[in-house]
Amino acid sequence: MPQRIIFPKRGQAVLQDFELPEMADDSVRVRTLYSLMSIGTETAILHQKYDPGTHYDRIFGFPQLKTGVQAVAVVEAVGRAVRDFAPGERIFMRMAHGSHQVMPEKLLSPVPAAVDSKSACWCGLAKTAFRAAWAAPFRLGGQALIIGAGPVGQMAVRWARSANVGLVAVSDLAEQRLEHARRGGATQTLCGDVADQLAEIGAMNHGKGPDVVVEATGSPAVFPHALAAAPRFGKVILLGDTGYPDRQHLTSDVMTKGLTIQATHDSHDRDGWTQRRIDALFFDSLIAGRVDVDGLITHEFSPEDCAAAYELAVEHRQDTLGILFDWTRNGL
Repeated sequence: MPQRIIFPKRGQAVLQDFELPEMADDSVRVRTLYSLMSIGTETAILHQKYDPGTHYDRIFGFPQLKTGVQAVAVVEAVGRAVRDFAPGERIFMRMAHGSHQVMPEKLLSPVPAAVDSKSACWCGLAKTAFRAAWAAPFRLGGQALIIGAGPVGQMAVRWARSANVGLVAVSDLAEQRLEHARRGGATQTLCGDVADQLAEIGAMNHGKGPDVVVEATGSPAVFPHALAAAPRFGKVILLGDTGYPDRQHLTSDVMTKGLTIQATHDSHDRDGWTQRRIDALFFDSLIAGRVDVDGLITHEFSPEDCAAAYELAVEHRQDTLGILFDWTRNGL
């Protein structure tokens, strides 16, 4: 019987049997190979780390039956109106952690034969980071500071490298995460609290500072430091999605420097950059070697061990990047 990971109540993750919906003419039934945890978002939902009235509060609650957002699967069956997919082909989908799914054809992306299934799982977080890369925009020879080298920050680093950004500086509290950032294309890394790095950041780019500051942590406490790190007439991109927006406050830097603040979100389809189009670009970048995700999956779990996986994500956040659920282990 199909199984899925759910959050029945706050702080609890379990594996549950469930019934698949009936297939429609335009739907595809798939069997999941691997699904990748979106650590920040999923742990925020699991432990209800958000204020009442926020978009988190409007969308999520308990029991929470959809717990993930990115997976690679194999097509098992297709509806009679499906034209783009056939049984046996691999697809990427933005869907919850589950052994099987029935999805509309339009929500799936084909995975090229040259792309490894585990690497393909990064498409979801790559799309989120692409929104920041497009809004910034990351440009040839430009300068960018990325605050936060977690999973989505790592994807932002790789888009910056792919765009040939001249200076790709990354700040994080964990040296092991910065090592992954350097392998992904960071040209300069700063370990520690960004509040203590402002003088060093200001000296970048011959004393002009980075053109663009990407705040990828979602921490309200980091926001004022991102504003302080931005240069005169600079741009701050909010890539991290906080559950506590009331705790984010503007500072005088916004007015005195003439800063631009641009919020980005995974749902912001702009200028024709849909999920499938971004997925295709990401896969092409992997194949061409412009983007490298080797080593970013730091932990793998069987779905039966989901409680331990989420405990690791919460208790040892700085030691994790990619937490993968291997659905090939459960024999379904």
